[in-house]
Amino acid sequence: MVISQDALGAFMILNNADQEQFAHWLTQCVKDMANTLGEKFKHTNIQMKLKKLHVNPQNELFTKLIGCGNQCPFCKAPCEAGGRFHTEHWTSLHRPEGLGRFRWRETQKLVIDVCSSSVLSDKNFRCNATNGEWHPYKRYTDFFPDWENAPDASLQASDYWKYVLKKFNKRFAEAYDAKPADILSLWHISLEQAKASIKESF
Repeated sequence: MVISQDALGAFMILNNADQEQFAHWLTQCVKDMANTLGEKFKHTNIQMKLKKLHVNPQNELFTKLIGCGNQCPFCKAPCEAGGRFHTEHWTSLHRPEGLGRFRWRETQKLVIDVCSSSVLSDKNFRCNATNGEWHPYKRYTDFFPDWENAPDASLQASDYWKYVLKKFNKRFAEAYDAKPADILSLWHISLEQAKASIKESF
């Protein structure tokens, strides 16, 4: 390949350039550009610019942060997959299922179990999707194929959700036309522990 002497000349000059002088002028040019852009934006109505965009920035940001709006079919925790364009929903922080209106058949008490352990169990569930028929948790994907509910018996609800259910147990029961959950004695969680749980999770 042949490179003309003229084309090579511009690069050869840089080889012999004073690095400090080059850095000085590069910095000066960047400052000048920043000042020019700053002046331009001072006289630009940002609100008008935002209105002319083909997307609504608030909605885009909301969708990215909040997700698709889908909820776990059992505990109603929001999907964490982010955005709208995904085929599988999931959440890393499941809640006690009672917060999703689930109750025990025999006692009508709100359920304190977490979905990720329920899908490992031999227990059954029923809901609108099953037309009120009992169905094994292990086969929840028959009705919710787009939800990934990773089976893990070691997972528990976060201290925050335990605190919420314990503190408002009677209110949830009244709102859901159920009986209050049997709260485990281990669920002695302070407000500070609940707050720490949120910070740890997010």
